[in-house]
Amino acid sequence: MAKRRRKKRKSTTNPAMATWIFVLILLVLGGGLLMRGKIKTVMQATHVEQTSYSAGNTGETATQQKFIKKIAAPAVRVYQQNGQVLPSIVIAQAILESSWGTSALFVQANNPFGVKGSYQGKTKSFPTTEYVNGKKIKIHADFRDYPSLTAAILDHDALLKESYFKQTVTDYRTAAKLLQSNGYATDPDYAKKLDNVIATYNLNQYDT
Repeated sequence: MAKRRRKKRKSTTNPAMATWIFVLILLVLGGGLLMRGKIKTVMQATHVEQTSYSAGNTGETATQQKFIKKIAAPAVRVYQQNGQVLPSIVIAQAILESSWGTSALFVQANNPFGVKGSYQGKTKSFPTTEYVNGKKIKIHADFRDYPSLTAAILDHDALLKESYFKQTVTDYRTAAKLLQSNGYATDPDYAKKLDNVIATYNLNQYDT
């Protein structure tokens, strides 16, 4: 019995078409890799930009920067004249005592340090918070009413030198401790708060 020969099927795929399909696959793969490279490059550029911005951002608002400069200018000038109180201490106390220049005492009496009493016979009464036996209480007290910010800084420097610093102090941490131990403020964390404000806003740059 004769065996039947199987007929070989002719390929239905056109060689030219196969070549075009192969080229198309390469183009798709190449385009995908290229797109991934572009996306990666964009992501890296965005990350660098954000990092650069974060590194240059001190956390100060424009209002805070303006207030620091406002106090720093006369504080540095007065320190160059008399060498009594470090500008960093002056600025830090002004920030804490006047709440960044927003207190009524500062706005109405040019008194950023909470200095009580009278100045050349002028005084104003304001509510204030004091610590008595470790507890916060609200009282009204008389505070010095200054004609200008420079007058307030000069008077503040003289007061600190006379009553709180018996020697020349050139380190702000030592100055903060002396203010705390000699009773400038009743807040038990006053020295720590001054140190934190000075370190956070790099205020010791004005001491040099």
